[in-house]
Amino acid sequence: MTRLTRRAFVVGVALLAAFGCRHTDEAPPVHARFGVFFGGQIQERTEIPLVFDRARQNIGVRLEFSTPPATDGRVTWELEKPRAGKGKNLGNVVQYGEARTRPGEPVLDVPLAFRDGDRPGAWRIRVALDGKNVLDRPFTVVPATDSPAAD
Repeated sequence: MTRLTRRAFVVGVALLAAFGCRHTDEAPPVHARFGVFFGGQIQERTEIPLVFDRARQNIGVRLEFSTPPATDGRVTWELEKPRAGKGKNLGNVVQYGEARTRPGEPVLDVPLAFRDGDRPGAWRIRVALDGKNVLDRPFTVVPATDSPAAD
């Protein structure tokens, strides 16, 4: 082997060692969804009624792992929503939260709830697993109606 070929070989092996084994540090493949929990499922919706009664409507995030995690992981979420108040252009506020995955559990549900002062409008949910974004999507909160369809 020539000196240049040997050096290229050594560099190639070093790169494989450095980058080829990184998958063990990465979070397991996960499918993250946000919506309304209903009958053991989660219904992803672009519009969600502003219902405060959790007996009528439960909202949240579901993480589904293709392979259950071997260790616990840190799940962080941000819920960006319109600021409470009487004006229309008051800006947004962000509510933060955190949960933990459980070793061996293939699904993690993170329940969320509307709070006093929440209002209809454009919202956004962001979710990260061990610092890596797994969900970032807008949705609209609409006024609740008394009809069963809003449930």
